[in-house]
Amino acid sequence: MIFLNKKIRLILLFCAIFATHNVYSNEKASISKIRFSGNSDSLRVIIDINNLSKHEISAYNNPSRIAVDLFNVKFSDDFSFPQPIGIIDAIRYSEFNSETSRIVFDLNGSPNIKNVRVLKPSSGSIRRLSFDIISDKKNIEIKKRNSKKNYNLRKTIIIDPGHGGKDPGTSFPKVVSEKDIVLRFSRILKKHLSRNNNYRIFLTREDDRFVSLIDRVNFAKSKNADLFISIHADASSSSSTKGFSVYTLSDKGLDKEAEKLAAIENSYAMANSRYNSNYLRNARNPSDFVNYQRKLKNNRFKSTKFASTLTSRVKSKTPLLNNPLRSAGFAVLKSDEFPSVLVELGFVTNEFDRKNLRSGNWLQTISSQFVSAINEYFK
Repeated sequence: MIFLNKKIRLILLFCAIFATHNVYSNEKASISKIRFSGNSDSLRVIIDINNLSKHEISAYNNPSRIAVDLFNVKFSDDFSFPQPIGIIDAIRYSEFNSETSRIVFDLNGSPNIKNVRVLKPSSGSIRRLSFDIISDKKNIEIKKRNSKKNYNLRKTIIIDPGHGGKDPGTSFPKVVSEKDIVLRFSRILKKHLSRNNNYRIFLTREDDRFVSLIDRVNFAKSKNADLFISIHADASSSSSTKGFSVYTLSDKGLDKEAEKLAAIENSYAMANSRYNSNYLRNARNPSDFVNYQRKLKNNRFKSTKFASTLTSRVKSKTPLLNNPLRSAGFAVLKSDEFPSVLVELGFVTNEFDRKNLRSGNWLQTISSQFVSAINEYFK
């Protein structure tokens, strides 16, 4: 008997709780006011409601209109619809279904909705549901502004396929030519990087043509480069020498062997050029010299950071040259306006590297490691 009494009390308690919940859930929220602010280009609709639980705002064409669906609401006793203004031609109300009320704003322009938000009260119970109706003109302006903003935020990467045209670079007779290998790889890398909308990608040459060293650097400057990557292939008197390496700008004489290589590379394109490799000779006063040194030092630090990231990514996919992080006075690395590296993909004089350099699969794999390194660098 005692057990039954307890059971009955529990059932009654549950029914009471359910009934109370049902009473509150069936109590309709009250809309007290609808008002507008703004102008013909951007009109804000504000709906004051004391207990907003569920809503949906939809845009429709033919005819142009915006429908606001509100769940379980009523209008307050002193409510009255405001007069239409600007893009709003008329305001209508209907019971969409047994639980949903619909307010329709008929428009004389396109139903461009922006900035939907619900503002919770700082005091009291009134909440504000608001949204903006934007004119076509204003909508185009916003899209252009956002597009320009996103464009400016994108990182610009210059890929520099070394040599080209009358400058063949190094080669292994009748088998492989440096200028062709580096162009092929650069195209692959550009394709992979272009999948990321955060990057703008440019090649200093798109085909087999000669481009002077100064023109390569000036091209990068004209594009406001954030990173300059010069692509090359190496050669050695020893056929056993192989591996991937990355060069950054050196202090004079820092790496004697690298300086010899740089002198050879620079001579290919500078034989008939007036290119002045010493930027400091153009300094007009001591402040120019100081500013140049400061900017160059900063970009050398960034270049070294990227070079380190790149080799750490590549080493799992291909052999590295002994001491793969190197430095030299390559002409294309001497700008103080952007970080720059010169990559030697491998040695055309080594059989193992030569097979890789001619392999489409290898070029694709290494390109993917470049992309990973670039993504990490710009994080």
